[in-house]
Amino acid sequence: MKITNPDPELLQAALDGKLPAVEALLALIQPGVFQLAVRMLGNRDDAADATQEILLRVVTHLGSFRGESAFSTWVYQVARNQLLTAVTRSREHPELSLEDLQSRLGQGLAFTEQLQAEALRMGLHAPAQMPGPEEAVAAREMAVSCTQSMLMAMDRDQRLAYLLDVLFGLEGEQAAAVLEISPAAYRKRLQRARDALNTHMGGTCSYISADAPCRCEKQLPARRAHPGPAHYIPLKLVDSERPSVAAHFEQLKRLGDAMAVFRGFPAFAVPEQLVANLRAVLAATP
Repeated sequence: MKITNPDPELLQAALDGKLPAVEALLALIQPGVFQLAVRMLGNRDDAADATQEILLRVVTHLGSFRGESAFSTWVYQVARNQLLTAVTRSREHPELSLEDLQSRLGQGLAFTEQLQAEALRMGLHAPAQMPGPEEAVAAREMAVSCTQSMLMAMDRDQRLAYLLDVLFGLEGEQAAAVLEISPAAYRKRLQRARDALNTHMGGTCSYISADAPCRCEKQLPARRAHPGPAHYIPLKLVDSERPSVAAHFEQLKRLGDAMAVFRGFPAFAVPEQLVANLRAVLAATP
Protein backbone atom coordinates (compact mmCIF):
# COMPACT_ATOMS: atom_id res chain seq x y z
CA MET A 1 0.00 0.00 0.00
CA LYS A 2 1.70 3.14 -1.22
CA ILE A 3 1.67 6.50 0.51
CA THR A 4 -0.79 8.34 -1.70
CA ASN A 5 -0.32 11.77 -3.22
CA PRO A 6 -3.24 14.12 -2.39
CA ASP A 7 -5.01 16.06 -5.09
CA PRO A 8 -3.62 19.60 -5.48
CA GLU A 9 -6.68 21.32 -3.99
CA LEU A 10 -6.57 19.23 -0.81
CA LEU A 11 -2.83 19.74 -0.43
CA GLN A 12 -3.10 23.50 -0.89
CA ALA A 13 -5.92 23.73 1.64
CA ALA A 14 -3.81 21.78 4.14
CA LEU A 15 -0.83 24.04 3.46
CA ASP A 16 -3.13 26.99 4.13
CA GLY A 17 -3.81 25.52 7.57
CA LYS A 18 -7.43 24.51 7.08
CA LEU A 19 -8.08 21.87 9.73
CA PRO A 20 -10.52 19.66 7.76
CA ALA A 21 -7.98 19.48 4.93
CA VAL A 22 -5.19 18.58 7.34
CA GLU A 23 -7.34 15.80 8.81
CA ALA A 24 -8.16 14.52 5.33
CA LEU A 25 -4.49 14.62 4.35
CA LEU A 26 -3.47 12.59 7.38
CA ALA A 27 -6.24 10.07 6.75
CA LEU A 28 -4.92 9.65 3.21
CA ILE A 29 -1.29 8.97 4.12
CA GLN A 30 -1.80 7.22 7.45
CA PRO A 31 -2.39 3.64 6.15
CA GLY A 32 0.76 3.64 4.01
CA VAL A 33 2.88 5.09 6.81
CA PHE A 34 1.63 2.43 9.22
CA GLN A 35 2.35 -0.41 6.75
CA LEU A 36 5.91 0.82 6.39
CA ALA A 37 6.35 1.22 10.15
CA VAL A 38 5.10 -2.30 10.93
CA ARG A 39 7.37 -3.88 8.36
CA MET A 40 10.36 -1.80 9.46
CA LEU A 41 9.95 -2.31 13.21
CA GLY A 42 8.24 -5.70 13.39
CA ASN A 43 5.99 -4.72 16.27
CA ARG A 44 2.53 -3.16 16.11
CA ASP A 45 2.93 -1.03 19.23
CA ASP A 46 6.27 0.34 18.11
CA ALA A 47 4.80 0.93 14.65
CA ALA A 48 1.85 2.84 16.10
CA ASP A 49 4.18 5.04 18.14
CA ALA A 50 6.38 5.70 15.12
CA THR A 51 3.39 6.39 12.87
CA GLN A 52 2.01 8.92 15.30
CA GLU A 53 5.38 10.66 15.50
CA ILE A 54 5.74 10.68 11.71
CA LEU A 55 2.27 12.13 11.16
CA LEU A 56 2.80 14.78 13.82
CA ARG A 57 6.05 15.77 12.12
CA VAL A 58 4.20 15.97 8.81
CA VAL A 59 1.68 18.35 10.38
CA THR A 60 4.20 20.50 12.23
CA HIS A 61 6.57 20.73 9.26
CA LEU A 62 3.94 21.01 6.55
CA GLY A 63 4.99 24.57 5.83
CA SER A 64 8.46 23.35 4.86
CA PHE A 65 7.10 21.39 1.90
CA ARG A 66 8.06 23.39 -1.17
CA GLY A 67 6.74 21.13 -3.92
CA GLU A 68 10.22 20.35 -5.23
CA SER A 69 9.29 16.66 -5.24
CA ALA A 70 6.07 14.67 -4.98
CA PHE A 71 4.34 15.08 -1.63
CA SER A 72 4.56 11.33 -1.09
CA THR A 73 8.35 11.47 -1.52
CA TRP A 74 8.53 14.12 1.19
CA VAL A 75 6.37 12.00 3.52
CA TYR A 76 8.57 8.97 2.89
CA GLN A 77 11.58 11.10 3.82
CA VAL A 78 9.94 12.15 7.09
CA ALA A 79 9.14 8.47 7.75
CA ARG A 80 12.70 7.43 6.89
CA ASN A 81 14.17 9.86 9.41
CA GLN A 82 11.97 8.43 12.14
CA LEU A 83 12.16 4.74 11.28
CA LEU A 84 15.90 4.46 10.83
CA THR A 85 16.50 5.83 14.33
CA ALA A 86 13.36 4.73 16.20
CA VAL A 87 13.97 3.31 19.65
CA THR A 88 11.76 0.29 20.15
CA ARG A 89 10.32 -1.09 23.38
CA SER A 90 12.84 -3.91 23.31
CA ARG A 91 15.87 -4.67 21.20
CA GLU A 92 14.87 -5.80 17.75
CA HIS A 93 13.96 -9.46 18.02
CA PRO A 94 14.88 -11.98 16.87
CA GLU A 95 18.51 -10.95 16.89
CA LEU A 96 19.25 -13.36 14.07
CA SER A 97 21.03 -13.24 10.78
CA LEU A 98 19.49 -14.81 7.71
CA GLU A 99 21.99 -17.65 8.15
CA ASP A 100 20.71 -18.25 11.68
CA LEU A 101 17.11 -18.17 10.53
CA GLN A 102 17.87 -20.64 7.75
CA SER A 103 19.54 -22.96 10.28
CA ARG A 104 16.66 -22.83 12.74
CA LEU A 105 14.10 -23.51 10.05
CA GLY A 106 16.17 -26.54 9.10
CA GLN A 107 16.02 -27.71 12.70
CA GLY A 108 12.24 -27.34 12.65
CA LEU A 109 11.99 -29.48 9.52
CA ALA A 110 14.24 -32.10 11.07
CA PHE A 111 12.03 -32.21 14.18
CA THR A 112 8.93 -32.84 12.07
CA GLU A 113 10.67 -35.55 10.06
CA GLN A 114 11.73 -37.23 13.30
CA LEU A 115 8.14 -37.20 14.58
CA GLN A 116 6.92 -38.75 11.33
CA ALA A 117 9.60 -41.45 11.46
CA GLU A 118 8.73 -42.30 15.07
CA ALA A 119 5.04 -42.49 14.18
CA LEU A 120 5.78 -44.94 11.38
CA ARG A 121 7.94 -47.09 13.66
CA MET A 122 5.05 -47.27 16.13
CA GLY A 123 2.64 -48.24 13.38
CA LEU A 124 0.78 -44.94 13.54
CA HIS A 125 -0.42 -42.98 10.57
CA ALA A 126 1.81 -40.14 9.45
CA PRO A 127 0.29 -36.67 9.72
CA ALA A 128 -1.94 -35.71 6.82
CA GLN A 129 -0.23 -33.89 3.98
CA MET A 130 -3.00 -31.33 3.66
CA PRO A 131 -3.55 -29.26 6.81
CA GLY A 132 -7.02 -28.95 8.30
CA PRO A 133 -8.69 -25.57 8.83
CA GLU A 134 -7.01 -24.86 12.18
CA GLU A 135 -3.63 -25.95 10.84
CA ALA A 136 -4.08 -23.74 7.78
CA VAL A 137 -4.82 -20.70 9.94
CA ALA A 138 -1.79 -21.39 12.13
CA ALA A 139 0.39 -21.87 9.03
CA ARG A 140 -0.72 -18.55 7.57
CA GLU A 141 0.05 -16.77 10.84
CA MET A 142 3.47 -18.38 10.83
CA ALA A 143 4.05 -17.31 7.23
CA VAL A 144 3.47 -13.67 8.17
CA SER A 145 5.74 -13.98 11.18
CA CYS A 146 8.49 -15.84 9.37
CA THR A 147 8.62 -13.50 6.39
CA GLN A 148 8.74 -10.57 8.81
CA SER A 149 11.70 -12.26 10.49
CA MET A 150 13.48 -12.37 7.15
CA LEU A 151 13.08 -8.60 6.93
CA MET A 152 14.27 -8.10 10.50
CA ALA A 153 17.42 -10.10 9.78
CA MET A 154 18.51 -7.31 7.42
CA ASP A 155 19.93 -4.08 8.80
CA ARG A 156 17.52 -1.13 8.73
CA ASP A 157 19.08 0.52 5.70
CA GLN A 158 18.78 -2.62 3.59
CA ARG A 159 15.32 -3.34 4.98
CA LEU A 160 14.02 0.08 4.00
CA ALA A 161 15.52 -0.10 0.51
CA TYR A 162 13.92 -3.52 0.00
CA LEU A 163 10.52 -2.39 1.28
CA LEU A 164 10.43 0.73 -0.87
CA ASP A 165 10.92 -1.48 -3.92
CA VAL A 166 8.99 -4.62 -3.06
CA LEU A 167 6.16 -3.47 -0.82
CA PHE A 168 5.61 0.05 -2.13
CA GLY A 169 6.77 -0.32 -5.71
CA LEU A 170 8.70 2.95 -5.86
CA GLU A 171 10.68 3.64 -8.98
CA GLY A 172 14.44 3.74 -8.48
CA GLU A 173 14.77 7.51 -8.75
CA GLN A 174 12.02 8.18 -6.22
CA ALA A 175 13.37 5.57 -3.79
CA ALA A 176 16.85 7.09 -4.12
CA ALA A 177 15.38 10.52 -3.40
CA VAL A 178 13.63 9.14 -0.30
CA LEU A 179 16.91 7.72 0.98
CA GLU A 180 18.85 10.78 -0.20
CA ILE A 181 21.40 8.70 -2.06
CA SER A 182 22.21 8.42 -5.75
CA PRO A 183 20.15 6.06 -7.94
CA ALA A 184 23.29 3.95 -8.48
CA ALA A 185 23.86 3.64 -4.73
CA TYR A 186 20.21 2.71 -4.24
CA ARG A 187 20.43 -0.03 -6.88
CA LYS A 188 23.48 -1.50 -5.16
CA ARG A 189 21.81 -1.43 -1.75
CA LEU A 190 18.67 -3.04 -3.11
CA GLN A 191 20.60 -5.73 -4.95
CA ARG A 192 22.54 -6.61 -1.80
CA ALA A 193 19.26 -7.07 0.07
CA ARG A 194 17.78 -9.22 -2.70
CA ASP A 195 20.91 -11.34 -3.00
CA ALA A 196 21.09 -11.92 0.75
CA LEU A 197 17.47 -13.00 0.92
CA ASN A 198 17.66 -15.31 -2.09
CA THR A 199 21.00 -16.78 -1.06
CA HIS A 200 20.02 -17.71 2.47
CA MET A 201 16.30 -18.36 2.16
CA GLY A 202 15.87 -19.44 -1.47
CA GLY A 203 17.06 -22.96 -0.71
CA THR A 204 14.88 -23.23 2.39
CA CYS A 205 11.60 -21.31 2.05
CA SER A 206 9.06 -22.68 -0.44
CA TYR A 207 7.54 -19.21 -0.84
CA ILE A 208 10.80 -17.94 -2.27
CA SER A 209 11.62 -21.07 -4.25
CA ALA A 210 8.88 -23.57 -5.07
CA ASP A 211 11.35 -26.48 -4.82
CA ALA A 212 12.57 -25.55 -1.34
CA PRO A 213 11.60 -27.96 1.47
CA CYS A 214 10.26 -25.61 4.18
CA ARG A 215 6.53 -25.10 4.42
CA CYS A 216 4.92 -23.36 7.35
CA GLU A 217 2.75 -26.32 8.31
CA LYS A 218 5.94 -28.39 8.65
CA GLN A 219 7.24 -25.94 11.27
CA LEU A 220 4.14 -26.16 13.45
CA PRO A 221 5.10 -29.35 15.38
CA ALA A 222 8.44 -27.86 16.44
CA ARG A 223 6.79 -24.58 17.46
CA ARG A 224 4.19 -26.41 19.56
CA ALA A 225 6.76 -28.67 21.17
CA HIS A 226 9.02 -25.73 22.03
CA PRO A 227 6.70 -22.78 22.79
CA GLY A 228 9.43 -20.64 24.32
CA PRO A 229 11.10 -17.67 22.59
CA ALA A 230 10.45 -17.97 18.88
CA HIS A 231 13.01 -17.78 16.11
CA TYR A 232 10.56 -15.64 14.19
CA ILE A 233 8.67 -12.41 14.88
CA PRO A 234 5.35 -13.20 16.63
CA LEU A 235 3.41 -10.75 14.47
CA LYS A 236 -0.17 -11.85 15.09
CA LEU A 237 -2.95 -11.00 12.68
CA VAL A 238 -6.17 -9.30 13.71
CA ASP A 239 -9.54 -10.48 12.39
CA SER A 240 -9.82 -7.85 9.65
CA GLU A 241 -6.47 -8.91 8.17
CA ARG A 242 -7.03 -12.65 7.96
CA PRO A 243 -9.25 -12.73 4.84
CA SER A 244 -6.68 -10.93 2.69
CA VAL A 245 -3.93 -13.29 3.83
CA ALA A 246 -6.09 -16.35 3.16
CA ALA A 247 -6.92 -15.05 -0.31
CA HIS A 248 -3.24 -14.75 -1.22
CA PHE A 249 -1.99 -17.88 0.51
CA GLU A 250 -2.47 -20.55 -2.14
CA GLN A 251 -1.44 -18.20 -4.93
CA LEU A 252 1.79 -17.37 -3.13
CA LYS A 253 2.67 -21.04 -2.72
CA ARG A 254 2.45 -21.43 -6.48
CA LEU A 255 4.39 -18.29 -7.34
CA GLY A 256 7.64 -19.11 -5.56
CA ASP A 257 8.63 -15.46 -5.82
CA ALA A 258 10.15 -13.59 -2.88
CA MET A 259 8.76 -10.23 -3.97
CA ALA A 260 5.25 -11.65 -4.32
CA VAL A 261 5.48 -13.04 -0.80
CA PHE A 262 6.12 -9.67 0.78
CA ARG A 263 3.49 -7.94 -1.35
CA GLY A 264 0.88 -10.49 -0.30
CA PHE A 265 1.12 -10.22 3.50
CA PRO A 266 -1.10 -8.25 4.59
CA ALA A 267 -2.58 -4.73 4.79
CA PHE A 268 -2.17 -4.16 8.52
CA ALA A 269 -5.12 -2.45 10.19
CA VAL A 270 -4.36 0.98 11.64
CA PRO A 271 -5.12 0.93 15.40
CA GLU A 272 -8.22 2.91 16.31
CA GLN A 273 -6.40 4.49 19.26
CA LEU A 274 -3.83 5.93 16.89
CA VAL A 275 -6.57 7.64 14.90
CA ALA A 276 -8.17 8.96 18.10
CA ASN A 277 -4.83 10.30 19.38
CA LEU A 278 -4.18 12.23 16.19
CA ARG A 279 -7.66 13.74 16.20
CA ALA A 280 -7.15 14.86 19.78
CA VAL A 281 -3.84 16.50 18.91
CA LEU A 282 -5.32 18.28 15.90
CA ALA A 283 -8.30 19.47 17.93
CA ALA A 284 -5.94 20.98 20.49
CA THR A 285 -3.79 22.69 17.88
CA PRO A 286 -4.34 26.47 17.82
